[in-house]
Amino acid sequence: MKNAFTFEKRKDGIGIVYFDLPGEKVNKFSTPVMEELEKLCDKLATKDLKCLLFLSKKERIFIAGADITEFSDVTDPDAGYQVGLRGQSIFQKISKFPFPTIAVINGACMGGGTELALACTYRCATDSPATKIALPEVNLGILPGWGGTQRLPKLIGLQRSLDVILSGRNFDAKGAYRSALIDKIITSEWMLDNAIAFANEIINGKTAYYQERRKPKGPLSLLEKTALGRKIIFSQTEKMVLKKSGGHYPAPLRALKVIKETYTLPLEKGFDIEARALGDLVVSPISKNLVQIFFWTEEIKKENGSKKKTTKPLPVVKAGVLGAGVMGGGIAQLFAAKQIETRVKDVNHLAVTKAYQQAANVLKEKVQRRRMTTEEYRQIMLRISGTTDYSGFKSMDLVVEAIVEDLKIKKIVLAELEEHISDKCIVASNTSSLLIDDMAAAMKHKKRFVGMHFFNPVHRMPLVEVIRGKATSDEAVATIFDLCKKTGKTPIVVNDGPGFLVNRLLLPYMVESVSLLEEGHSIQTLDSAMKKFGMPMGPIELFDEVGIDVAYKVAKILQQSMSDRMAESDLLDKLVKENRLGKKNGIGFYKYDGRKKVYDSAVEKFITVKAKSDLSLEQLSQRMVYPMINEAARCLEDKIALNARDVDIGMIFGTGFAPFRGGLLKYGDTEGLGKIIDTLGVFEKQFGRRFKPADYLIKIKDNQGAFYK
Repeated sequence: MKNAFTFEKRKDGIGIVYFDLPGEKVNKFSTPVMEELEKLCDKLATKDLKCLLFLSKKERIFIAGADITEFSDVTDPDAGYQVGLRGQSIFQKISKFPFPTIAVINGACMGGGTELALACTYRCATDSPATKIALPEVNLGILPGWGGTQRLPKLIGLQRSLDVILSGRNFDAKGAYRSALIDKIITSEWMLDNAIAFANEIINGKTAYYQERRKPKGPLSLLEKTALGRKIIFSQTEKMVLKKSGGHYPAPLRALKVIKETYTLPLEKGFDIEARALGDLVVSPISKNLVQIFFWTEEIKKENGSKKKTTKPLPVVKAGVLGAGVMGGGIAQLFAAKQIETRVKDVNHLAVTKAYQQAANVLKEKVQRRRMTTEEYRQIMLRISGTTDYSGFKSMDLVVEAIVEDLKIKKIVLAELEEHISDKCIVASNTSSLLIDDMAAAMKHKKRFVGMHFFNPVHRMPLVEVIRGKATSDEAVATIFDLCKKTGKTPIVVNDGPGFLVNRLLLPYMVESVSLLEEGHSIQTLDSAMKKFGMPMGPIELFDEVGIDVAYKVAKILQQSMSDRMAESDLLDKLVKENRLGKKNGIGFYKYDGRKKVYDSAVEKFITVKAKSDLSLEQLSQRMVYPMINEAARCLEDKIALNARDVDIGMIFGTGFAPFRGGLLKYGDTEGLGKIIDTLGVFEKQFGRRFKPADYLIKIKDNQGAFYK
């Protein structure tokens, strides 16, 4: 087998180690690769070098981290512990070289890649947009176990390192430089020359500046120097982690505990504690679930969304957006940020300006958070243009319709649109509830028409449902699927049907929460129950977030096909008539003052308690979650969703369904389908036929025992 690492020594005494994993698009650390690295390190330790550089020969990738497939196979904590010790010992060899070392980062540097970089004496990174540096292990339910929790706090200080390790977020070169994760930013065009120049600085003794800037500065740094100050930092950080995670994710808390225990210890003693924590976490069910979600997203990246693997997507260079509301503006911003020239059309110029405002608001927030420069903001906004007619639409590769959710109006607009675009232009609808086939009836070229259902807010919600109508071509699906991935979204393909997948599953959950209100359970109790379950917000909060008027309209549409699974209530109708629409107008179930949400007791006068039920928190969550599992079985039977994986990805990325539970159907398997069916049967007797177990759910239980075999 060809080696993953090659070494060359330059005439000036500088050595270079190149990492280029054969047969792979990315560099990653598998067991054979780590063994090869260890042997190389033993040889390098005897070399007469002035400095050693670590570089990657892959484009846009430095090192993607450890081979996660190997972690997923670990079931014994001691085996996980040994994995940690092994990685630490190899990277420790790098840190002990008798000459300075520099990690030259160009592209993605994740997890184990970052830990290798931390074992080097210095780090530089290119200004390439592809350069991203992170310790994302907590997102997989583990912690940096190859020295990351030990080296980083000692290198850049406690508070900055806690931000890096506990958030798991990506840093671009500028962000990494500000956090002192790297010592220097170099241009990507002349990467090797710039890296050599940096190495010569180090060789010539110009090191004081780089070492000094790593030290924490300012008043807060004083806290890190005393035991009492560090106690305050750890206490406040723990509160923040618990608030953010709800206590459902043990990895950030364990990472915090490890750093707290080891911050003042020598590296070697801290390594053992870190490795032991890695061993415990890597075998946990939560880690297994989070790793499985990671694998699913990687699978989707390799798919084309089409029924045929050979189908090629069409390029999208120019896009049009019909409708300049919040969704239209959000879509325009998303496209423009990915180098797509975007033209927004609405009925008048005042309406068009709303799209500009929406796009600008999203981008300004990124500028304020230093995730984007003012110049980058300006360039993106320049890619967005507006119009009140169809000028410029003839050259569009794609037009996304995002107008009012009214079938008659949509059909009129779509028929009109076809007169102003080329025959090759793909047309997508951002509808959330109307059937693609119903809208396609107004079009001459039905094959090019496809659903592209974004979730609100567009810039935050990672899911897009790509909806295939009966006439939709593979090419249209593949084009939208590919575009979603290029814009950083996670797409799933679903077949046309009322509510598609996510809204169809979400509706029983939300409607059931209304039933529970009308059984005397308080708004706070229901929201609290589901937050404890692991949802990002409670069902009543979700009504306000979505818009009570929008939820009511979708419910009315879906009621036509799902009336036997929905309890009747006029509560939403009452609230809409009182103009209590939710967060968007400042009052719904709750009151809103900016970002602040407060309970409004006045809403209680609209809630008619029809019957009383006394349920535990577990029963409350079952009442709301089990009907979703029941409906998901029907979606699989109806071929709305192609497989259980897409159901779970849809619910996690579209609704925030508790990732630590692995997804809706993974949770169903964990609960046991027999238990779910029996509980639904009990609920059916107590509360009505809407809880009747679906025939297909019973069939899955009898035939294969679980959604995932």
